[in-house]
Amino acid sequence: MEPGAHPHPGTRRGRQGAPRARRAALQRLCAVPPRAAGRSRAAPGRARRAGHGGSGAADRLAPSVRRLLAPGRHAVRHRDPRGRTPRRTRARCPVRPRHHLRTGDPEAPDVECRRLLPSATATARLGADLTAVVTGTPSTRLAALLDSVADRETSGTASVWRFSAAGARRALDAGHTPEDIAADLAAVAAGPLPQPLSYLIADTARGHGRVRIAPAACVLHGDEPALLAELAAHRKLAKLGLRRLAPTVLISRSPLDATLAALRAEGYAPVAETDEGTVRIEKTRPRRAAAAVPAPRGSRARGAGRTAAPSPAKGSADFDPSALATRLLAAPATIPDPAPFEGGAPFATDTEEIVAGWAKQLPYTDVRQLAHAIDTGQAITVEYIAASGNLTVRTLSRLELAPPHLEAWCHPREDERVFTLSRIYGVMPT
Repeated sequence: MEPGAHPHPGTRRGRQGAPRARRAALQRLCAVPPRAAGRSRAAPGRARRAGHGGSGAADRLAPSVRRLLAPGRHAVRHRDPRGRTPRRTRARCPVRPRHHLRTGDPEAPDVECRRLLPSATATARLGADLTAVVTGTPSTRLAALLDSVADRETSGTASVWRFSAAGARRALDAGHTPEDIAADLAAVAAGPLPQPLSYLIADTARGHGRVRIAPAACVLHGDEPALLAELAAHRKLAKLGLRRLAPTVLISRSPLDATLAALRAEGYAPVAETDEGTVRIEKTRPRRAAAAVPAPRGSRARGAGRTAAPSPAKGSADFDPSALATRLLAAPATIPDPAPFEGGAPFATDTEEIVAGWAKQLPYTDVRQLAHAIDTGQAITVEYIAASGNLTVRTLSRLELAPPHLEAWCHPREDERVFTLSRIYGVMPT
């Protein structure tokens, strides 16, 4: 194609450029002033050959062209079901100008949105089948009211809510009264309030709140209403959060042990109960001062005699396991002295001698461990032959020597027991 030549209308390029060319021609024709076509030399002859005057045709054509080129109108192509676009199937779709939104008027967007968007529905149709139907978009107030008292089933062009006892109870739990619920529904109803809905609200409200549940950490009860009233009004017990439910019942926001300790600190003598309602038996264990290991007898007469080294205090900062291990590794190898009952050195303490005299089946190392536990009050584990003849393992604490028996607290039995020294066959540290 030569430069400057126009494409043929039948070609693809010509079809693509045809709309642009037509619009340019119409704009050029709109720019022609009135009566200008009558002054043209060629126009009168062509117009007469077409059967009408040139100047009148231009005047009649100009308003139509201006309407076509006015903002707010454009051509839209419609496609057939097979996806093809017919050439001559066109429709005019008005596009409203939005230039007024850029004028800076604060009320212009509100006006335009109200014009474009449909208004919300503020009323609902309440049916006898306990349903509420809202056509269109429900307003915020209407949707919030129906959501609080009913369950939404469908949403769309028309929204449907279903009333039930659970929905009415939910509204009552939120603090609404049955009169307020009925009044609010009547205000948004398109007609009178249905009788089944009124009965549903009244029946649900009649049983609502008949049973109340209060949080409580523990319960105080007694047979003297005056005493419980005194406890509830006690200023120093205000931190417990006591509240009176009945003349003989108080609840506390503090745990049972804290409430028990606070009452005893103020001079009262309460007792604790178990979950089954029985009195809880409290077992207190006496505390005894730890006895120091006595000095061995005859240590002054015999320099090579055994000496009982004081045991390091538990948690003491001076006790270093690494230093102790280093000292033990650096000590020279020595042969242990024979047991006292084998002709060796005498017993280190009187407790060792007493235990060795009754527990003849124990070796000397076990005798020393048991005697040391008795003197220091430490717990220890022993192998004991019970009265049934079975060998048992017992963990003992709070040992008291009463030859030929040993009184101690038995941890497996959780009770004070008496053990025969001659039935102890082994001693192990706990």
